[in-house]
Amino acid sequence: MYRRHICCTSLFHHKDTKITKVVLFIVTLSPSCLCVELFFKMNWRSRGIAPSSAVMTGLYIHVPLCVAKCRYCDFYKLTPRETDGMALFLQCLEIELRRLPKDFAPDTVFIGGGTPTALSPDEYRKMLDSIDRRINLSNVVEFTSEANPGTLTPEKLAVMREGGVNRVSIGVQSFNQQALQLLGRIHDAQTAMDGYRMLRAAGFDNVNIDLIQSIPGMSPEDVLADARQVAELGPEHISFYNLIYESGTPLTKARDEGKVIPPDEDEEADNYFAVKAFLENAGYSHYETSNFSKGGKECLHNVLYWQGGEYLGCGPSAHSHWHSKRFGNIPDLEVYTNRLLKDAKPFDEVEFLTKEDKARETLVMWLRMTNGFDLDEFKGGTGFTAHELCGDSIESMIEENLLQCVENRLSLTHDALFISNAVFSELL
Repeated sequence: MYRRHICCTSLFHHKDTKITKVVLFIVTLSPSCLCVELFFKMNWRSRGIAPSSAVMTGLYIHVPLCVAKCRYCDFYKLTPRETDGMALFLQCLEIELRRLPKDFAPDTVFIGGGTPTALSPDEYRKMLDSIDRRINLSNVVEFTSEANPGTLTPEKLAVMREGGVNRVSIGVQSFNQQALQLLGRIHDAQTAMDGYRMLRAAGFDNVNIDLIQSIPGMSPEDVLADARQVAELGPEHISFYNLIYESGTPLTKARDEGKVIPPDEDEEADNYFAVKAFLENAGYSHYETSNFSKGGKECLHNVLYWQGGEYLGCGPSAHSHWHSKRFGNIPDLEVYTNRLLKDAKPFDEVEFLTKEDKARETLVMWLRMTNGFDLDEFKGGTGFTAHELCGDSIESMIEENLLQCVENRLSLTHDALFISNAVFSELL
């Protein structure tokens, strides 16, 4: 029997947040189980980085399974034809969960992938059982699972609800049929809306919808039509990302060969600000560069990342940031399972961050939030002032109307929201 978890009004949505990393040095650990335990028990005070008591901790689970591979996605996943089932993965996931620090009690749990809802109801139940058995969930206020339209059933949703999942993030990406086909999605618009309504019927009162804007072939009117449709459905949270052309994906190859023509930057910027204005008028708060919420239901798991929180990741390709150390599991299911069955660690290299590295990274991440951060709070949490880390750059960007400081809060200006990555690269 699963323990019930407390629901909080502020819930989260997970997305991999990529930023430039400042690496002090890299070491390779011994592949024994003992060394894995010692790795987690290393005295973090000796590294000069003590986690703030006000900062949350999170657990991420990566399920490496998708019904089909979308043309734009570079996350690690396999299709059912490429695996012998998920039994061995689930066995090794529990081994990895068992190895985590005994005092680890996350505030947020996020199950992503891949497509977690590509698992069967029985497989999903076994995964939740492992999490419940191996992790202290007494502090959990948010428990999210990603889902894709076309993989949801009432039975599966009942398993999720029983197991403590209190929020679902559904990857719609677009309601435009041509765009869905271009992206290689397995669903159509009607399936997406049916899936959303199925979530509501199952009792989920916190739902995020993922959308992608500026998909090739979509006009500005098409982009706004997506925004209009999602607002009519009324989820508590909306993530509206610009399409990213990841290296090695079929869509990027098609673009490079001239078979797909993306909109130019001016059109992308116009789409971004048009969507922003529309969703704000519809009652959503634009609280982060690509995320909107209403009713105070921001994404706490993402806030954890943006405010310098710590997290542990389990599953192939899952990443962790724990007590000044950052490491990522091997993105290969066979290697991952073989290592865990042999009492070896599922990752190789580990990055150690100095206190200054961590503070500078937190500054940049925190600026993703549209209200920025309080300068005194930042110093209290990191030990550095923002100006000590990048004073000249801050002043020049204020002069260029890219940053602003109002009532002791440093934040991006309206004009800088769409070009935030360029701002961040200057600050790093």
